Amino acid sequence: MDIPGRFIIEEVLTSIDDADILVADISRLNFNVTYEIGYAIGKKKRILLIKNKAIRQEGTRIDDIGIFDTIGYREYSSSTELIDFLINTNDLRSIPYSDIRNSKAPLYLLETKFKTDIDNTIISRIKKSRFYFRSFDPEETPRLSAAEAISQVAESYGIVVHFISPDLVDAPLNNLRAAFIAGLTDGMERKGLFIQSGEGPVPIDYRDFVTYCRHPDQFKEAIAEFVEIVTEELQEVLPIVSRNNETLLQALDLGASSAENEITSLVEYYVEIDAFNRALRKEVRLVTGRKGSGKTAIFYRLRDTVRANKANVVLDLKPEGYQLLKFKNAVVNLMSLGTVEHTITAFWEYLLWLEICYKLIEKDKEIHKRDHRLFEPYQRLLAAYKTDAYSSEGDFAERLRVLLRDIRGEIDTRFADQTNIELSRPQITELVYRHDFSRLKTLIEDYLEFKGEVWLLFDNIDKGWPSQGVTAEDLVIVRALLEATRKIERELQKKSLDAHTVIFLRNDVYEILVDSTADRGKETRVNVDWTDPDLLREMIRRRLVRAFPEAKEADFKDIWRKICDPIIDGEESSQYLIDRSLMRPRSLIELLGHCRGYAVNLGHERILKDDVLPPKGLSAFSNDLVTELGLEIRDVFPEAKDVLYAFIGAPSRMDRQCLVRILEEAGFIPANIENVIDILFWFGFLGFIWTDSEPRFIYSFNYSMQVLRGSHKKLVDSGITYVINPAFISALGVQQNTSMLI
Repeated sequence: MDIPGRFIIEEVLTSIDDADILVADISRLNFNVTYEIGYAIGKKKRILLIKNKAIRQEGTRIDDIGIFDTIGYREYSSSTELIDFLINTNDLRSIPYSDIRNSKAPLYLLETKFKTDIDNTIISRIKKSRFYFRSFDPEETPRLSAAEAISQVAESYGIVVHFISPDLVDAPLNNLRAAFIAGLTDGMERKGLFIQSGEGPVPIDYRDFVTYCRHPDQFKEAIAEFVEIVTEELQEVLPIVSRNNETLLQALDLGASSAENEITSLVEYYVEIDAFNRALRKEVRLVTGRKGSGKTAIFYRLRDTVRANKANVVLDLKPEGYQLLKFKNAVVNLMSLGTVEHTITAFWEYLLWLEICYKLIEKDKEIHKRDHRLFEPYQRLLAAYKTDAYSSEGDFAERLRVLLRDIRGEIDTRFADQTNIELSRPQITELVYRHDFSRLKTLIEDYLEFKGEVWLLFDNIDKGWPSQGVTAEDLVIVRALLEATRKIERELQKKSLDAHTVIFLRNDVYEILVDSTADRGKETRVNVDWTDPDLLREMIRRRLVRAFPEAKEADFKDIWRKICDPIIDGEESSQYLIDRSLMRPRSLIELLGHCRGYAVNLGHERILKDDVLPPKGLSAFSNDLVTELGLEIRDVFPEAKDVLYAFIGAPSRMDRQCLVRILEEAGFIPANIENVIDILFWFGFLGFIWTDSEPRFIYSFNYSMQVLRGSHKKLVDSGITYVINPAFISALGVQQNTSMLI
């Protein structure tokens, strides 16, 4: 390249445009090379990733980010070895992707792991645009695969990424992901908004494309301008993209593994499991389940089903859990235990009535003008709601943030340097309320006479809770919410108004809630369980039918054999994948997505067994799973956050003595061994061989730890063989088909 006197980035990108192959060295990850790799993929160039074995990795590791090990790279140790590899590369096929856009959810957002006020402002302004958007959230899925990023950017009209300050904890990982997505965006010629906050220098490759923001208003303006650009793009008449040259596998779209990214399409293939039907019939107030079990999918399907009746009032609330914890901590540090619970209950009750009011005002903004019954009640309601003491701007998360900030400020002002404060009910209401609350409630109840049912749906309340583990003290937030919603339901029922609440919680949070609550049977609850492999097959079948409507009447086997080898390692292939998915819908979709990605990249007509077996699809998925499960374990039992790595190189089957030795060598004291084994059982990492000589994991016992513990004790007394779940074998280098039995 002729660089002196020229714009560097133009020379770099022009060289990529003119080339057939991009050779990129990822021995040490940097933002410029990562951007260029994404750009080359977007331009449909063949990429060859190389890595020098002699160079020690520093900083962010390749397997931390998830992008490069899912594409694949060649290691070398000498120039001769490298030259030989390059000379013998003849395949110029690029990584394929579809040019068909998603007009229902046109935006794609790269979220940050730790949501600062800036990140919440970005999300809030995107929501305010009324565009549905898809996102990658590292809090949900720690590693971003290349196939996922390519697919999401390809189907988008607009992409938003946030380059964060290098001072922040997750900056290296976030900014590498952002660089890759920015490169894909420019290579595919999609509209992109690349926001830079903080003082860190922007890499030269995309320095000219970045929007610098410091003040909240600058973020809002940047999003507003970008949304206008995307709107214009959507309004253009796009040429119809022919799919004639695509293979069946290339055309296949399984949907997103995360319900947040498939809101508009869930209706086409959602499997109505028992938990959904019981929630819809108002039999339960709590829906619990493990991460990836499908709680959020139930949340969205329940919301959409109930609000199909236009008379119903449906609040679909997703509060930011960490904001609530900060508020709780501020209250706990100052007030007595009884006052804490009363204060947080009063806060929830006030907030929920306000949100019901907001929903009525928003819902009937135009309707009340055409309905003489509603006009006067609407005007009275609007006048009572609008007050200088309360900000109604932004989405729910923004309104919640401002209200919490104001209440915390009031607490700090009134009770500075005080502790163990006892407050009366009038003092609590004076602290929390910003309206004439009694009058506002009466007006809401009067207005609801013209409406149908009231549904209060809560998800995400436990998202973002501390890595130090959830404590019984943290659960005051959930207990107070349950009490506040019961009060609202009772008050509305006195007026012959039908109201119902459904709160979605992680299983581990629910278990702590039950253990710390005196009246344990008070709340009705259903657990989201997936114990039947055929139900998971039906979930996949419906997604396949959505991609290929002509196969609507075909059974699973007929469709499956068109996209995947029927046998892998002597097992039926769908069962082989299900056995490595922890019986989690999200995990099964992600595993299948990894395998499909390798098959498509290699030009295969369908997923071959070699696309599944290590070091391909199963290895990429296994690496993701170890990272993700480690974070889940950290949230429940922080001392065991790295316990999975104690099993690196371990035998796949072992006796009691071997298991205890592995855990002791990892630093666990004898008193904690049983707790750690319970955790490994709970998350499906560890199981044991049952009396029929088959392995059994937590889902084999309908997720009942009581039954599992009883079965475990029986086998320990007579001799037990533990088994590591096959999903983890590849990532941890577990010695498969070997045993350590004394």
